[in-house]
Amino acid sequence: MITSVCAVAAGGLTTWLVVNRGIRRRDERSARGEVIEVPCMLRHPAREERWLRGRMAVGSSTVAWKPRTRAGAKVPGPAVLRQVGTRAPAWREGLRVNPRCTIVACDSSVGAVEIAVMPRDLGHLLLAVERSAT
Repeated sequence: MITSVCAVAAGGLTTWLVVNRGIRRRDERSARGEVIEVPCMLRHPAREERWLRGRMAVGSSTVAWKPRTRAGAKVPGPAVLRQVGTRAPAWREGLRVNPRCTIVACDSSVGAVEIAVMPRDLGHLLLAVERSAT
């Protein structure tokens, strides 16, 4: 029993350290002005309001959608994003996306787009969207 508890604790600590290292590396690359990929989910009007998994490549002058599924590969990426607002996910949306995430509502060339992103990556995304709108 004690061995099992120790194994679970060691696994949890290892996972936490690996995730935090990735976050720190992404923050350092962003501070240097490099393009980083922020994990997110995108709600695109062409996909019947379904959430698509992917990453937003954000940089000093770049905001580009990189899909992680075949369904996301068929939709055109939003070219120019302009932030309209932010909100927490509704109860039903919390079943599809992480309930701790923040949803950024944007206007784009393809229509109204929503991007669900975790709080630790929200600053990177909002800064890139602000830069792309100007």
